[in-house]
Amino acid sequence: WEVLRATGRGLADWQAETRPPLLPVAEATAMLLDADRDWLASRIDRRFEAMLVKGALDEVRDMLGRWDPAAPWARAIGAPELVAHLRGELSLAEATRRAQAASRQYAKRQRTWFRARMRAWTWKKLP
Repeated sequence: WEVLRATGRGLADWQAETRPPLLPVAEATAMLLDADRDWLASRIDRRFEAMLVKGALDEVRDMLGRWDPAAPWARAIGAPELVAHLRGELSLAEATRRAQAASRQYAKRQRTWFRARMRAWTWKKLP
């Protein structure tokens, strides 16, 4: 439903356009690089801070007049939190904390998805 609402096309349409793999599956090794959870959380936090330094808040400020919480771009992690800050509802520190937490929660959902769907893949722990 989300794909249809965001793009006007159903998921089956997009999947039908998926090209075959460049390498035959029998000749490839499916591999997942598994980062340490604490390392990843720290990296996520630093990345959001870097986004702020590089102008994420200004970008959201420029979109504030057209802000539509139902729009697909408005669901980007960090956008609702920064809008709340610009509207005076949150301090920048609290907006940052919430956006970082939302990003870490998304990463956790991805890891759960990987475990469920990529069980047969070769998993490599990153140092």
